Amino acid sequence: MFTTIEGEWDEVFDVVKRATEAVSKYGSRVSLVIKADIRPGYAGEITGKVERLEKAIAGGE
Repeated sequence: MFTTIEGEWDEVFDVVKRATEAVSKYGSRVSLVIKADIRPGYAGEITGKVERLEKAIAGGE
């Protein structure tokens, strides 16, 4: 029950804010757990991880 998003700090937290506002319409309480993996110089790691896994499954390095 987790959602992973990747992007610049302000963009990511704008998504978090809008998602929180959207679900708050359906209840009196919203609970968030946020984990940040900040790696300067890295981008596209969500798709990169999937590509590396698919390559490993196919028998590549």
